[in-house]
Amino acid sequence: MTLDPTLEEQAHSANLASRIFGDLRRQILKGELAPGQRLPGERELAQRYETNRNTLREAVRRLEQLRLVTVRHGQGVTVADFRRTGTLELLAPYIETEPDLGEITSIVEDLLPARLLFMEFAIQLAVRRASETDCQHLEDITDLLVAACERSDPTVIAHGFHRWLDALVEASHSLAVRWVANPFLELYRDVIDRFPSLWVVDPAFPGHLKHLMIAFREGSEERALETTRAYYKRVDAELLHLLDAMLTLKRRVANRELAMGDVVASTPGSGDC
Repeated sequence: MTLDPTLEEQAHSANLASRIFGDLRRQILKGELAPGQRLPGERELAQRYETNRNTLREAVRRLEQLRLVTVRHGQGVTVADFRRTGTLELLAPYIETEPDLGEITSIVEDLLPARLLFMEFAIQLAVRRASETDCQHLEDITDLLVAACERSDPTVIAHGFHRWLDALVEASHSLAVRWVANPFLELYRDVIDRFPSLWVVDPAFPGHLKHLMIAFREGSEERALETTRAYYKRVDAELLHLLDAMLTLKRRVANRELAMGDVVASTPGSGDC
């Protein structure tokens, strides 16, 4: 079976636009393209990436959607300050640029409490409003997650928990919760797709879900909140401790390399050819 030449050309253009978008996004997030800097003109960029202007414009349009650039008629394309204009969609690609681990730690420290507050509110509403169908759906996913934990399958657990969170949001029957949750859910899915090794199976996770389901069946908001707070207080503390340990190790290695460089530089004849 031969592909339609038009469809094949469209697919090629879409793939090329994605590569151009990814490359320019990486340069912006790494600071190689600074805020306020104007991108080269369309003709120059089209030549650089060996493409046409339509494909290039698609890549720029995607950058604009992420608020990484601003496009003004007659003024070209200007790099935005993503630290001020960005959204959670940038977290996964930003991690890929291998920024300073200290900054990633700081981001995580700020995100975890916000995530917990949101989960608490969603759980409260879900316990209050969930139908029998909602509860059964959550229990079915919980059973699958528990089975995956017994097999120690982190990939299935990570994606299964994404489904569980989505079902929780649905059970809240709140449009506001859904709209606020969607960016978090998209971020979560993006991170586990890009960095599956980041998901660590916690031994207490199955028990936490089971206790939460009991609270749902009892209609006890208080028990559901206590279970959630106790679990995430411990897990988040362990995560932050791990990140702090990694940051400390990285600093020690950097200091050791710096000290060794100073020793080499001060050694007589070290600069001779």
